[in-house]
Amino acid sequence: MKTISIIIIVKNGQEFIEKALKSAMWADEIIILDSGSTDKTLDIANKYTKNIHTSEKWPGFGKQRQDAQKLSSSNWIFMLDADEEISSSLQKSIKKVIKGEPKIYQVNRLSSAFGAEVKHSGWYPDWINRLYPNNLTTYNDALIHETLVIPQNHRPEKIHGVLRHETYKNMKDYYLKMSMYIDAWSSQNIDKKSGGMFIGVIRGFWAFFKMYILKLGFLDGQIGLTLAFLRYETTVMKYVDLKIKKKIIQ
Repeated sequence: MKTISIIIIVKNGQEFIEKALKSAMWADEIIILDSGSTDKTLDIANKYTKNIHTSEKWPGFGKQRQDAQKLSSSNWIFMLDADEEISSSLQKSIKKVIKGEPKIYQVNRLSSAFGAEVKHSGWYPDWINRLYPNNLTTYNDALIHETLVIPQNHRPEKIHGVLRHETYKNMKDYYLKMSMYIDAWSSQNIDKKSGGMFIGVIRGFWAFFKMYILKLGFLDGQIGLTLAFLRYETTVMKYVDLKIKKKIIQ
């Protein structure tokens, strides 16, 4: 019989991890790789699995997912973020396809922000590679925006069901996540891109226009406008941070 591990990498996820864990209870094993939580994340996780591990240092998202996968003893891997939830329809689809041939499967993620589902703005549909055979592939080494490596002659297939994703509960939550994202992005691109306020503003305006107009963010109402403005702001700040880091190493 084919087995499946649901893997969650996390740090300080007490606000949302319980939903993720409850939605994963049907799996053969749930694996947690924690990177230094100081809240009640591990106490919550202990109620659902004893397969809990900690990492001494943060290697970036890609390598952290690689390390977590190495802890699995199952035939299949489903990589679940701590702020996500597997719907019942997606669970049924996963159970069905893992009985068949080894393939890479995409799931459709529906995200919410500040309490509202976002069905435009370039956020939905959002097909992501999350279900795959353990011995077939793993993630790349990227610090952020990590992706699953797709082997030659393997074309991912889509499966039915929604993966629910709760992004930001409030502005504090947003800025905490974005500060880490900006730091990781600028570190990853320090030898690849130019930084500074001017290029940040230009790219920020384009990011706003793309999200709000081209990706129909205006159809998401006030949430769409808020997200587009925040995208502009974050884009500016990541280029400013990149310029600062370049000056430090000179």
